[in-house]
Amino acid sequence: MSALKGLKLNLGCNKNYLEGWTNVDIEQYGRVDVCADLNDPWPWDDNSVDYITAYNIVEHLKDPIHIMNEAWRVLKPGAAIEIYVPSTDGRGAFQDPTHISFWNENSFAYYTQEGLGNIYSSIKCDYDIILFNTPATSHKIIWVWAICRAIKESVESPLLTHDTILRICQKMAASFDTKPKEMKEFLVDFQK
Repeated sequence: MSALKGLKLNLGCNKNYLEGWTNVDIEQYGRVDVCADLNDPWPWDDNSVDYITAYNIVEHLKDPIHIMNEAWRVLKPGAAIEIYVPSTDGRGAFQDPTHISFWNENSFAYYTQEGLGNIYSSIKCDYDIILFNTPATSHKIIWVWAICRAIKESVESPLLTHDTILRICQKMAASFDTKPKEMKEFLVDFQK
């Protein structure tokens, strides 16, 4: 991801500051660059962001449709948001009393016009989505990891190329102690 030179957002960073990124949180922890309530309209211009990380944040936000629409609005054509969220398929989604929205692999089908996104008029976004569930931890927590690439009419060549997506997937796969079968199959197919 170091090849991305433009605006990169690290949403819900808390104390996990990323050098070279705009670190965003609702509270001013040590090195937060932008304090913003992501339940409100986001403070970035349309088509201005190259990449967004959202690790352990979307489950703390009220409205999943708002999250996905706002991310899509601010992302450049072909740019992506990477979401890492506890799945309802494990205990992690429900055990934390501060979680107020709930996600699993099927949740993302609503944010692609080829999927279920066209059945609700409030869903304005359209993404290409790559999904994986992590293996359950010893505490029976399963995570959904998604890379959602913004599809917009003006896309001529995607910001995230095949090689860039492959590097992101390989980096994420390396972080798992045991790789989910689906991820192994995806990486094999994607490298062809």
